[in-house]
Amino acid sequence: MVNLFVYLIVGTSLYNSRKHYDKLAEVTTQNLAKSLEANVSDILDKMNIVLFSVATETERHLSSRRIDKASLSLFAREQIRVLPELDRIVIADSSGTVLCGSDNTANSVNLSDRQYFSRLRSDPDLQLVVSNLLKGKVTGQWRVAVARRVNNPDGTFAGAAIGTFDVTFFDKLFSHLDIGKNGAVGIRDAEFKLIALNPKGKEAASQIGSDVVSQKTRDMVRANPVTATYKTVFARDNMERMVTFRKAAKYPYYIFATLSPVDYMTSWRKEAVGGLVLLLLFTSMTLISARFLYKSKVNALLHAEAKRYGDEMRQQNEELNAAISRVKRLEGIISICSYCKKIRTEEQSWEQLEKYFSEHSDAMFSHGMCPDCAAEQQRIFREAASSKKDPNDYH
Repeated sequence: MVNLFVYLIVGTSLYNSRKHYDKLAEVTTQNLAKSLEANVSDILDKMNIVLFSVATETERHLSSRRIDKASLSLFAREQIRVLPELDRIVIADSSGTVLCGSDNTANSVNLSDRQYFSRLRSDPDLQLVVSNLLKGKVTGQWRVAVARRVNNPDGTFAGAAIGTFDVTFFDKLFSHLDIGKNGAVGIRDAEFKLIALNPKGKEAASQIGSDVVSQKTRDMVRANPVTATYKTVFARDNMERMVTFRKAAKYPYYIFATLSPVDYMTSWRKEAVGGLVLLLLFTSMTLISARFLYKSKVNALLHAEAKRYGDEMRQQNEELNAAISRVKRLEGIISICSYCKKIRTEEQSWEQLEKYFSEHSDAMFSHGMCPDCAAEQQRIFREAASSKKDPNDYH
């Protein structure tokens, strides 16, 4: 019972400790996701400001009915210096053809098939669009585009100012984070395509552009569009992780921060091992103590039984000695009167036979009449009766 009680205490303590470490992991992933979301949103906000300047400069050129491509290209390069996270800024006309840019892009490039360009062209009220993950038409590298609408003086669509940056930028942003050997931070677009991941795995699901995520993650994003914390088994390596995602406030990106129980439960496992070792030592001590107490109890019981047996033997010996003593008192020659049958005692007095035997043995007497004596007494009675003439004289 003592062991069970201690096991219950230790088990409860370890259970509560595990819940505590899980809670710490939840808070850690939440804080990490919130911090990364703020950084990503801040960078995209700066890109928006830079592109607003480019779009405003382009509209100024349009108001003068002449676009100076060299001047616009120079202005775009100056904005790149202001925000080095951007690696390219281009200006496209209403047909999607690139007019000029920070890197002197050829006019043959057309962006009209890009979704972000189509959205800006079809919706006059939409001023800014951030794209999903894209492959650059010139470089073939994975990129993200931020585009602002450019209007003619009459408010009609005139094109777009577009800034792009390589997704490797996020690798630099995430590289200083310590999230454990099996943890990860990443960004996915609205279609769950992987934009950035640190650290990257070798499996296909960890490569940029992969949309492999667990069904639970998809369900959690649908049920909680802004943020959620949960545990799930990653599809890419079948390992369970604590996950927090946050949607960037104004942009179609989800920032994921994950920790693995393999990492954040290390301290708890040490506690568990220490607790089990102490339990083992405690159990060993209680078993040794129980064995000692058992032997002591058995010895006490044996001693008590031996004492009881000895007492019984002494009592039986005393009774036997008393019986032998009484028997001995009746041994030898006993003097008895041949007429009245009285017995002579050691004090030379004469006692009735019944009294003598009652005092000197355990025998008891009951009086009766044997058949011979009964016949003799009847004969005497009849003779006495026949000798009387008047029967009333007998009475």
